[in-house]
Amino acid sequence: MKKTIFLLLMLLTAAVQADESKPWVDMINCPICNNVTAEEGLAENMTWEHQLTATGMVSSFTVKPEFMPHFKRAKAGMKEKIDLVMAGDKLDICGYCTSVTDLLKVGVKADNVITKGSDVMVLSSIDAEMIKKIHAHGQATIDFLK
Repeated sequence: MKKTIFLLLMLLTAAVQADESKPWVDMINCPICNNVTAEEGLAENMTWEHQLTATGMVSSFTVKPEFMPHFKRAKAGMKEKIDLVMAGDKLDICGYCTSVTDLLKVGVKADNVITKGSDVMVLSSIDAEMIKKIHAHGQATIDFLK
């Protein structure tokens, strides 16, 4: 039984670690991220921030109001591709998107709030090991955005 639990934990750890041969974020080649660059002017008119919390992390996009329609279209395209990955399709996605979808597949909770000028995603868990994985994902993104 202990061996089975150990192997399961090892598989979960491997599942949420992104492939280091991929760029962490790839706004050109990742079929999820490239929805942002497909919307002319969007990337230049938004910011992306990550904060770690006690139970996970917060990711926020702040978008100039006149670019919210662009963002909503990009977000719809991103969701379509994320749904494909979650359903088992093998898309060639970047490290960030691999990490997020892997976290979601192992039960990390995702809440999303959209305001007039922002889109906020909260990833959280009550499990200490999952919180560590969320923190690793969040910190990798914070480091990438520096």
